[in-house]
Amino acid sequence: MGWLRDESGYVLVMGRPRLMVVGGTAVAKEQPVKPGEVAAKPAVVAACSVPHYCFFCSWCGEQVLLPTDRLGSPFGNPDARRIEAQSIASVCAKCKHISNYSMFRNCRGFDTRHRLVHAQRKGDTVLLNWLRCEEPLCVKPVPLFVNTLPDAPLEEADAAAWYWDELTCCLGHSARQIPLDPTMQLPLRSASWLR
Repeated sequence: MGWLRDESGYVLVMGRPRLMVVGGTAVAKEQPVKPGEVAAKPAVVAACSVPHYCFFCSWCGEQVLLPTDRLGSPFGNPDARRIEAQSIASVCAKCKHISNYSMFRNCRGFDTRHRLVHAQRKGDTVLLNWLRCEEPLCVKPVPLFVNTLPDAPLEEADAAAWYWDELTCCLGHSARQIPLDPTMQLPLRSASWLR
């Protein structure tokens, strides 16, 4: 029997539930539960969802999901930002185009479909490089973020297949393509640009 007490002092006595047949006798003896037996359960991997920026590729319409904490929250509250950028660049996994994305109105890469969603993290998102534009006096570099999967690391051949069409800085100047050096270790992180 189970004894339950509440704050008022009342006691509720609960017995084991028994299966009864209406109009007949009680069901045969209950199966005793052995205290040492534990049912084997498969191991479950805990998965939690984290906030992601959900951008839509301007070339093919595919979703590009980038976790907010890995980007340095460039579109978040000004006090929470770790990098200052009005737009970012990323590679679409489907069509391999590098595009500008922004959550700020009147900036390059803004689209009304872009939003913040919760999704499970897949792989790692890294800052590959800061892209400079063709204009020598422009001081607005664009961070290039790339999603990498643990089972398929980023290779030089993958980067050579990317399309750089119409990629610009946040002011509209054409961005320079990164020289693809086979000796360069990818992904390249630049800690000097982060606060």
